[in-house]
Amino acid sequence: LFTVGKGRMDGLRQSSVLHRALSRPSSAFSSSDSTKTCGGPLYLLAIDRYLRDLEFSAHFPQATSASDCLYDVTLSDGHCKIRASLHPSLNRLAERNELRSGCQLRRVTFAPAAAETGEEGGCRGYHVVSLEVHREAGVAAGLAAFSAVQVDAIPWYGVEGDGQPRVAPLRARRCCYLPLWNNVGLRGEVWSKAPPSDSDDTPPPSWTRDLQPVALSKLRRAFFSGARPRPGALVVRVLRKSHLFHYGRPDKNCECPYQATLEVADATAQAAVVLWNSLCLDWYRSLEPGLVLRLRNYRVKESYSSRTVETEISLNSRNPAAAITVIPEEEQQRRWKLPALTFNFLNSSELAGCQGDQRCDVIGLVTFVGRPERIRAKGHGTGEFLQYRWLTLEDGTGDHPITVQLFATSQPDLQALIYPMSLLVCTNLRVVQTAPGPSMLYLTNTKFTQVYGTGEGWHHTGRPYRKLPAVKRFLQWVDTLRDEDILSQSAVGGYFTFPQLPAALEQFLKEGEGDAPVLSASELRREAERLQYRERRRFAFQGTVMAVGHSGVHGSSAALGTSPRSPPTALWSAQRSPEIPILPRFPRSSLVASCPAGGSLKRQLGDKRSDWELQRKRTPLQRGQQAAPEADSGCTLWEATMEFLHDGEEDASFSASYSTASTVVSSSGPKWSESSWAGGRLGQSGIAMETLPLKCSYERREVQTAAVGLQPGRLQQTLPDEKLHTFATAACYEGHYTFTIADLGKAVALQTVFIPASPGNWHWPPLPESHDNSWPAVLAHGGFSPSSAPPAPRDLLATAGRLTNRRMVFVIDMCQLGSDRLELVLSRAFPLST
Repeated sequence: LFTVGKGRMDGLRQSSVLHRALSRPSSAFSSSDSTKTCGGPLYLLAIDRYLRDLEFSAHFPQATSASDCLYDVTLSDGHCKIRASLHPSLNRLAERNELRSGCQLRRVTFAPAAAETGEEGGCRGYHVVSLEVHREAGVAAGLAAFSAVQVDAIPWYGVEGDGQPRVAPLRARRCCYLPLWNNVGLRGEVWSKAPPSDSDDTPPPSWTRDLQPVALSKLRRAFFSGARPRPGALVVRVLRKSHLFHYGRPDKNCECPYQATLEVADATAQAAVVLWNSLCLDWYRSLEPGLVLRLRNYRVKESYSSRTVETEISLNSRNPAAAITVIPEEEQQRRWKLPALTFNFLNSSELAGCQGDQRCDVIGLVTFVGRPERIRAKGHGTGEFLQYRWLTLEDGTGDHPITVQLFATSQPDLQALIYPMSLLVCTNLRVVQTAPGPSMLYLTNTKFTQVYGTGEGWHHTGRPYRKLPAVKRFLQWVDTLRDEDILSQSAVGGYFTFPQLPAALEQFLKEGEGDAPVLSASELRREAERLQYRERRRFAFQGTVMAVGHSGVHGSSAALGTSPRSPPTALWSAQRSPEIPILPRFPRSSLVASCPAGGSLKRQLGDKRSDWELQRKRTPLQRGQQAAPEADSGCTLWEATMEFLHDGEEDASFSASYSTASTVVSSSGPKWSESSWAGGRLGQSGIAMETLPLKCSYERREVQTAAVGLQPGRLQQTLPDEKLHTFATAACYEGHYTFTIADLGKAVALQTVFIPASPGNWHWPPLPESHDNSWPAVLAHGGFSPSSAPPAPRDLLATAGRLTNRRMVFVIDMCQLGSDRLELVLSRAFPLST
């Protein structure tokens, strides 16, 4: 542990390995031998990302990088700290999350920045040109090293007194940093939470005539007729608000390349208001649908981006400098006749009859929150990713839950708080229909999607939808539920895929599922190496099954073959996955009907087949009514519904206690020996924590959200593994199979996980197509038949020998979990005829 204080500079020089390394004299600062290496351990306190600009070649003359981004890092030895830019040749370490907040570094080599760029708080600037990540120290070594240290109090190298370096990108003229893992969110204090003061916005008396509201319809007619519109103020209501659009490019020097769109209306027409550049920093967070605005000093353009309006009102910080004023409700005049917000709430049963591409709003009780994943944005170069999560909502009206693929909405604080037991409203969603039937329908974002939920300061209080009939009916249904019933069938994180793939290879290839046709072993390996952190892609691969194994949830395991695998290593190992602590529980077959409110659910033990038949006939919520631990019963749905009725905030305290047991992972095969395999390998020999859905722990929801979330960029936001990895698996997880697959040339072996869908499983339901539950049918359908009880794992494994040397096309979902940990989930396998 380090002790930080305001000691004299000579004491700092003696105690700080970083200070000593950077203070060593060099013969010529610009010469080739001017690099300085710190051999002692340093820790990564923070990492920040931004878009490079036209000065890139001046900062890094001989650097070549496929990425459009640069990174700044904050390093410390515990006695002083320094901000430096990361050389582009090291970007790959950050993109794969190997270089992450809290990691320990060795042999860090610094090179001086050009003299004209050394503006880091009055001290000379540095690049980090090489480093070694000390894996043996663990992924969060910094948490232990700085556990008794106030990181903010550590002095900066080269800064006099209590001075602070500027918090801005070091090697590009950009106004702020980007979020680490997407371009849509907000990061930093430069994004104002409150609107700017309008004390200087009072116009002189000579402008009074121009400030009379101008009708949007007259403005549009004047613009399209070629006449110069009369200057004047617009008084409009905000109907919809878009997410932020970052339009920066590495070949442009725009300092603040942001844009946001508001769809507004008055009594006569609608228009699109576009905020440009620094106006987004000042206004984006405070402008919400429903506000009434007065707009001055705007430009009128034809709208090419909006589907619903023809006129675009452009607002910028200069030429001319736009003036925006929020008009309080008490100052709004009836003669303006501004339109009210409108909603199109659809419930689960109504969505079943919707056509694709229809727009709607939904409200539901969150039962599943998926892990954040990323996909590459099409047509935006190599460095831009879209971040999304899968959600399932229940509203008590249909046979299927509402499934939402929710991308970033520029509401990072709100999205981080989406959790099971939340009452969530999503507006301006789009219906996606991939195949006939409600089980193949889901919702996803539009440009104007916004989310609102319960708790933690993002209440439904004051929202205009609270008194709508659809919302009232939903709240009445929520009043009939018990907290423990919802918790017992809720899940957080883990692997999830939707919609389900077809059960025929021809249809799979025809629909163009996956990112490429069937790949060779070398192509698959190249694509795996190209993946970035939490990037998910789907590939098809031709090969044969080498081994099949099974791991259950009660500590039991079954294997086909003779030699069991060695147990997994520690959690931070990049080669093997961890053992996952689980709570001992009864099988999913022991489900019961609803009990009176306040009563305890009893476990029903009986014939497995009769229980399965009962379970299959139940509604989704009834299927989850299973004996649940009372550890998380401190949360109540009643408290959530109060936000629709009162303007105040409710506080609640929760308590929980947990017990854990270990699961055993074992697998082998008749023709597979891990130690004697001469070819390459992809994947992990076990199952990663990130692959498993976790049982909802409401009291520890913030920690659990961090456990399944993306790596934060600050040491202070990082939690230790002993907190992140202590959650039980969800009730929907009933074990998994492991498949070792070799390509036809025996050049590479894929170690994959197969989680079959099963009847009665609310999280992984099977396709509505009956089959004989043989291995070829199970693999082609992605799970068991919905019309019969699943076979026991040992019985199924006994027939796995029939898969030996049988050529198949495997559909693999690949996700990069950080560093060199690669998740391979077997989604489908289609046998090939001779």
